Amino acid sequence: MIPRDFDAITKADIEALVANAVAEGRALEYKQQLPGNGDEDKKEFLADVSSFANAGGGDLVFGVVEKRDGDNKPTNLPEKAEGLAGINAGAEINRLDAIIQSGIEPRIPGCRIRSIDGFASGPVLVIRIPKSWAGPHMVTFKNLSRFFSRTSAIKQQLDVGEIRSAFTASGDLRAKITAFRTERLGKIIANEGPVVLPDTPK
Repeated sequence: MIPRDFDAITKADIEALVANAVAEGRALEYKQQLPGNGDEDKKEFLADVSSFANAGGGDLVFGVVEKRDGDNKPTNLPEKAEGLAGINAGAEINRLDAIIQSGIEPRIPGCRIRSIDGFASGPVLVIRIPKSWAGPHMVTFKNLSRFFSRTSAIKQQLDVGEIRSAFTASGDLRAKITAFRTERLGKIIANEGPVVLPDTPK
């Protein structure tokens, strides 16, 4: 993930990824082009987004060319940040957001997209996907019904055991949050908090 507040990311931050040879990883992935409108492109895009949400969160950066080795295989390292040629950034942000909102269940809270200008061919689009506490999230586009997560620099489909563990962990978290809230409300009502509160509505 780009080590900066999302709204504060600049062209210099994107260029620093290239200059410092920051490799793709569990929380960062480069894409040279935006996903197309075909079903397979959309499924791949949704798998990428949901895999970040089901892991630790991360950034998808569109408009960055990835280095290739002698066999023309990707190296996970950025080569240059050219930007995206010939796009309407506002329209593309709306399109990608609509794909995410309609193709993943439950919806991922806090997923954000923004455009960064100033590159040779056009803007770079960055999608920040937070780690979700409402998961696991499933790709539902065209009845795909698949769960994905990330290990190292790749996404992988979860097997039955991993899906079961993800639902169990999610349930445990909700129970802990509910118990914490109930305990805190009880202490407030009993005036057992660190500060004594007046006998007025709290």
